[in-house]
Amino acid sequence: MKIITQNEINIEKELRKLNLNAKFNDKKVTTAANFIFLELFKKIIGLSDLINDGISHEKGANSTFHVAEIIEYLIDANILGFSRFSHIEDLRKDEGYKKIKETERLASEKVCRDLLKDLPEETLLELRSINKKILNLKSRTEEIREVCINFDDTVVTIFGNQEGSGIGYNPRYNGRPSYKEKVGIISGTDELLDITLEDGKHHSNYEFLDFFKKCVEQLPTRYLLRRVRLDRGFFDEKNFTYFEDEGIEYVVKCKMYSSLKKIIEYINENPKDFKWENISSNFQVTEITLPLPKWERARRFVLVREKIEAKDKNQLTFDECFYRYEIIVTNIDYLTCEEIFHDYNQRCDVENNIDEIKEGFAFSENSLVNYKANEIYLLIKMIAYNVQNWFKQAIMPRDVQHHEIKTLRRIFLRVCGNICGKGYYRYLSFSQNSKLQSMIEFINVKVAEFGRKFVMLN
Repeated sequence: MKIITQNEINIEKELRKLNLNAKFNDKKVTTAANFIFLELFKKIIGLSDLINDGISHEKGANSTFHVAEIIEYLIDANILGFSRFSHIEDLRKDEGYKKIKETERLASEKVCRDLLKDLPEETLLELRSINKKILNLKSRTEEIREVCINFDDTVVTIFGNQEGSGIGYNPRYNGRPSYKEKVGIISGTDELLDITLEDGKHHSNYEFLDFFKKCVEQLPTRYLLRRVRLDRGFFDEKNFTYFEDEGIEYVVKCKMYSSLKKIIEYINENPKDFKWENISSNFQVTEITLPLPKWERARRFVLVREKIEAKDKNQLTFDECFYRYEIIVTNIDYLTCEEIFHDYNQRCDVENNIDEIKEGFAFSENSLVNYKANEIYLLIKMIAYNVQNWFKQAIMPRDVQHHEIKTLRRIFLRVCGNICGKGYYRYLSFSQNSKLQSMIEFINVKVAEFGRKFVMLN
């Protein structure tokens, strides 16, 4: 006779208690219960109508889904973090999301892919026009204001045979093909004006002024362009001359050409004429105005030097001193050197924005072989980014507005819950969560105020 040990008895108890059968019959459960507030926000601003009126392409008469319906579905998916087409299938199976959308069917991964391939070239212009209309609507809810645009570009590595890619500068995957994505983002409020999808061989300054003008065209009339900030990749006298002729302020980091290194040497050799001003324990600034060789105009250069600790002596830029240098060129004459230095450092916001759109909205994923399809999907993601950015600023509590989208999904958008009831008697049901409860109570009030105000303004 076999003797049953206490351990065997215990494991059988745990198996009976925890190894549960599962039923898959609850249509109230969703992985994104709070998306219902963003759906309400989209209805208030009329996003569906903007897409439907703005996209001219039509599917066949026997098609189950309209073009605008699929595009909005892709916008929703990217806001929620379902950026890969295989992940979109997970959203398609979410019964609670279907209740939010008040539909029984959602487009499959194949339908989404096929649409992106079928959409014509003019869709690129139409999507940019829709983005501009969204920004215009947002501007109507705000005071008229001056804005600064931060510009930058980023390398997007390709792991396939995508059209239009090329082998260029790639700091992480040297020798692999890539795209270059150039962005123009409003400083402080983070609206994405435009984005390009370029051959990876292109340098930052490639057709920059054309891109700059397109970004200006995207600006709402209530946003008045005052200033631009650019990294060293855009250091070009043609750019500076254009800004000066158009009355636009610029703050640009300089490429460290030999002529600029000579300026540093000259300033260090003439301490009586050029005084280095301490702005912190490690940083000093000074300035000089002069034209570089072959330049037609003299310009103001703000020089910044950072004291290097002894342990970093191997990183010295110049053998004769213990400083690391950078130079900023600007046409602003009413700010001090220190103020110019701090103003340029605000450009680091665009690097955070690029991280947000690449990691949070999968701008770094271009999985379709067709170049046009990849660019169209990139612009759809741009619209998704701007919609959630507006929602975050207009509706969400101030103490969470600084969060990146990944955090907002975790604490709000992608919280599981039940959508109970029908019609006007629907409500959300969650497990106990005091922080989420406080957030939703705030949003209930805020979205109602926003909706009534928006109707009056428009």
